[in-house]
Amino acid sequence: MNRRALQILALAILLPATTCGPMAYTQEMFKLLGEKEIRARVIGKDITDSTHWGSYLRPDGVLLSDEMGRKWTGTWKIQNNKLCMSNPNLETPDCNEVWMSGANIRMRANKDQETFDAVVEKHRAN
Repeated sequence: MNRRALQILALAILLPATTCGPMAYTQEMFKLLGEKEIRARVIGKDITDSTHWGSYLRPDGVLLSDEMGRKWTGTWKIQNNKLCMSNPNLETPDCNEVWMSGANIRMRANKDQETFDAVVEKHRAN
């Protein structure tokens, strides 16, 4: 093989590894939280997309949400290591596993369902 062919071969092997490698590494950094970890890392803080909506999980079990200026009050509780939240439109609480990587939070009801991604921030008083 000539030098140019070796360079192309090396790029064909290394480029996908460098492109997919960090993404796969990030996926592995999410950790499933149990009840104590959820209380320590999420309760008393805001879960938000940092722009359009935010939910404050007060330590007393009250959930305060603001979605594009529309405010509502619900409740939260931790049941079977899942964070369960209710709002006025739900008959039963919506319960989700809580996964975190740094300040990033990923919630999902079951392993076969899509995730809901957001950020956990220090509560900003209105």
